[in-house]
Amino acid sequence: MSRILVTGSADGLGRAATESLLSAGHEVVVHARSQHRAAGLDPLAARGAEIVVGSFTERDAVRSVAAELTAAKPLDAVIHNAGVWSSPAVMPVT
Repeated sequence: MSRILVTGSADGLGRAATESLLSAGHEVVVHARSQHRAAGLDPLAARGAEIVVGSFTERDAVRSVAAELTAAKPLDAVIHNAGVWSSPAVMPVT
């Protein structure tokens, strides 16, 4: 099976995708923007998901998440679900 990162997986579509992928037997790395939101990922971690934490609105946090992922087993896919809203403009997350 594949190893997949799902950004923005604390709720909504990201969480639903994660639950579906775990049920299908994939290895999943879930992402939350804060430790507070990551606490809600415990049920997914209990099913085998790994957790990375970092706000994509903070450059150092993005670098930290990237370093953590680089040091781990390679990913086969990424589902970019995290949204970043700042003032009147939306920051594209690619």
